[in-house]
Amino acid sequence: MFNFDESFILALVAYIGACVGLYLIKHPKMFDENGNFKHFGLHKSETVFPFWLVSTIIGITTYYIVILWRIR
Repeated sequence: MFNFDESFILALVAYIGACVGLYLIKHPKMFDENGNFKHFGLHKSETVFPFWLVSTIIGITTYYIVILWRIR
């Protein structure tokens, strides 16, 4: 039904691994003291690096790197 190439599957596995690792680390820039996500914003209790933004950048970058790596 769907034909996924190896590049997409490799990028997806790397993306899921990176997101799970990032969630397990719970970096203080993205999570509060209770382990909850911080909201996007510029106030003291908010962050410029929310989890959804960082994971999106990781996904795009991972796919781009895998595509470039597979071309070589």
